[in-house]
Amino acid sequence: MIRMATASGTFCGVCETQHVVKEADYWCPECEEGLCTLCEKHHQASRATRNHEVTTVNDYKRIPPTIASINQYCSDHEKKYQHYCSEHEKLCCPLCITTNHKKCDLLALDEIIKTSKTSALFDMMEQSLKDMKSNIEKIVEDRKQNLEMIQQQRQRFKTDITKIRNKINKHLDKLEQDIQQDIQAAEQKVQSQIEILLSKLSDHGKTIDKIQNDISSTKSFATDLQTFFGGKLFEADIQNEEKFMQSLIEDGSIQQINLTWRMEDKMCDILSIEKMGEISVIANPPTITMTTEREKQAQQMIKNNDRLIIHNENGLFVCEIPVSRSPLNVTRIDEISVAVTHNQKPYHIEIINIAKRKIVKSIKASYECYGITHQKGRLIYYETGRGIQTADIADESSTTAVVTIDGKQLWNYVTSSKDKIYHTSNESNTVTCYTVTGQKVWEYKDDSMLKSIRGVTIDNECNVFGITG
Repeated sequence: MIRMATASGTFCGVCETQHVVKEADYWCPECEEGLCTLCEKHHQASRATRNHEVTTVNDYKRIPPTIASINQYCSDHEKKYQHYCSEHEKLCCPLCITTNHKKCDLLALDEIIKTSKTSALFDMMEQSLKDMKSNIEKIVEDRKQNLEMIQQQRQRFKTDITKIRNKINKHLDKLEQDIQQDIQAAEQKVQSQIEILLSKLSDHGKTIDKIQNDISSTKSFATDLQTFFGGKLFEADIQNEEKFMQSLIEDGSIQQINLTWRMEDKMCDILSIEKMGEISVIANPPTITMTTEREKQAQQMIKNNDRLIIHNENGLFVCEIPVSRSPLNVTRIDEISVAVTHNQKPYHIEIINIAKRKIVKSIKASYECYGITHQKGRLIYYETGRGIQTADIADESSTTAVVTIDGKQLWNYVTSSKDKIYHTSNESNTVTCYTVTGQKVWEYKDDSMLKSIRGVTIDNECNVFGITG
């Protein structure tokens, strides 16, 4: 074999099969090998490889190592990944599915990675990094201002002390020296704490810069698969940085620091004075407010016209699923399914598969549907003009009236706990408890407190919570 020395260390895989080592100018992540210029032309012309996303070797080397290590093929079975298991957050080849993911809901990789580089996840991660960088700049500026204020306080205290010192005799020489030392020690303590914090902030700022650069390089040069799965790696790094930012609040690192000095009461009797005063370091609440993308999301109303909006446990946007017009209320059925009520024609309840991101079933209703809950395979919901109804999820044609409520009462809600159903009526201003078979257990009415009551829920102790508007 003829081996030609190169600076890059990446060689053309096709040429190597012909016993010639030639420097690669391009990299095909699909084939996981380098290509020289000539072989790249054949690679682009071949029917089997013409759709591969080829990049230059220089661009490929800019991809972060953790992202570049995400391969197209399963390391256990040497088969190409074709699906993604959202339950286990794993890439799956055909053999993975038959061995470990038979009962899992799988998503086709070709579909979910199409928009990986333009997904909202990367926008939010980048915005989170920008927010953290902005927060660091705020903290650095605030700490510098705090140091200036401490220095001004020190100077003011020193002046006060000097004025007093000039009015008394030599007995105060030693006392003045002691108090000056106390001031200096206090200032040095604060300065040391702040300098340590500034050093940490500088380190984390560099880390954030690196993540930003890695994300930019990933979006620009990594494959869709690498970008999709690499996003989770970046998210973990970002969460660590966010934990650091949160820790600054929790451990008091950004509390406002001040020095205080109090004149000793016994200064009037100079000969009995043992010290001129006392220096204290006090911490006041921070004067800056830190913001993150996750907090922004939490502050926003998670609502959109005719869509089911899903956020994960960390507040990050996951997806939105179109539903029929005028959705009103939603309840969880199981890990992958929810039910949504509607109050406009055609009146019905939709069952939505979150994993497949689509409506899989529709239960017909005669009138507007409002509150809904789920219990033991059955939906319990309020339907205007009919009252509290139950429907079998497996057999959507099987509906039963639990409590008949005549009249066109709107905006009634229900919830359930154990063997009880709780119902709110904003027309009668009541909260009523029924058994699951419809017998009234108790009813609470208050025309003032429960006026226009709507939503209702139950905690583990069976305490009832309602909301009025």
